[in-house]
Amino acid sequence: MPVFTSSIEVTADYPTIKPSLNLNFARARALDPRITFTRASVGTYVGRDGLIKTAGNNEARFDHDPETLESLGLLIEESSTNEFPFSEDFSSFVWTKVNTTVTTNAATSPDGTSTADRLQIGTTNGIVNNNIVGPVGSNSTVSMWVKAVTPGTDNVFRLVSAGDLSADLTATDKWVRYSFTSSTNSTGIHGIARPSDNTAADVYVWGAQFEEGKSFPTSYFPTNSGAILPRAADDAKITGETFADWYNPLESTIFFESGVAPTSNSKYFTFRGDDGGGTELIESAAVSGPGANVFTYCDASIRANISVTDSGATKLKYATGVIKDNVNIAVNGTLGTADTSAVHPDGINQLSIGNYSNGSYYLNNTIQKLTYYPKRLTDAQLQLLTS
Repeated sequence: MPVFTSSIEVTADYPTIKPSLNLNFARARALDPRITFTRASVGTYVGRDGLIKTAGNNEARFDHDPETLESLGLLIEESSTNEFPFSEDFSSFVWTKVNTTVTTNAATSPDGTSTADRLQIGTTNGIVNNNIVGPVGSNSTVSMWVKAVTPGTDNVFRLVSAGDLSADLTATDKWVRYSFTSSTNSTGIHGIARPSDNTAADVYVWGAQFEEGKSFPTSYFPTNSGAILPRAADDAKITGETFADWYNPLESTIFFESGVAPTSNSKYFTFRGDDGGGTELIESAAVSGPGANVFTYCDASIRANISVTDSGATKLKYATGVIKDNVNIAVNGTLGTADTSAVHPDGINQLSIGNYSNGSYYLNNTIQKLTYYPKRLTDAQLQLLTS
């Protein structure tokens, strides 16, 4: 029978055991000292004031919703390269202007500086494209922030990737990062153009990015010096004694929460415990659908593999319980079908957060909470934690 208080409701199914690892990235906006974090480059993120910020080498990024300013937690991304030189200077020679006038530093940009340019794109073949980029493979994504000069007047435009044109896009009185992916596998131009009805476009632009081989935009990487350099991948791990202090080798419960539902761009590991050799694993992942998956691997063989999706969800909570002969997962209050014959992995000695331990796959999303209980909670508790 539930016990009521003035502010919360506690049921008999709510976990009474305390977690041995409780990483609340959204609230702390800092890394637990047990985590080793590396990224061999700078990276950008949305700060708590809604502006684009730059983090230095090996500095974790704590992202925010640019509209609501909600703290989204730790951002984990794969490596990528912005192949647009002079990404904030459309007056540069690398940008070809056809029937277009560029006014530099005409507005305050999304990072709070006066570096946004105004593009007055004409009606006859009006386009601004970066012709430095050569042939591309299948899937290439152009992205940039765009804002209307006068909302409702000449504020419709199109993005161009590998010569393909997006549908008409409408700029507003706020900065919005727009993106367009082309599946064309050929040489092509990349940039911004007038709308499909050949009318004019008059917009502010900032932070252009072209990513070859990507079907989605990653965080912005400025190239103001003209140099084309990669943004390195984020790597977060707990190893050695700091891992053994909280991990139970016999049973586990992993809880994950994100304020952004996973898509096809962010479908990889949030928690990967392994033995360093890839033969003994406990993995849980956010997957497109959206939903989550729990996967165990023993003696180089799959032992359990359970997925649950929650179509239409805008946020994700999942909890997975792992013990010999009883593995299951709950997603946003929906319980999966337990595997009651799974062998438990042995020899796990490290945790990779948000990526596969050999760097093959990355979350490409944010983690608000990652919690570990040194006990396999009941299915009812898994379901209640995620409701």
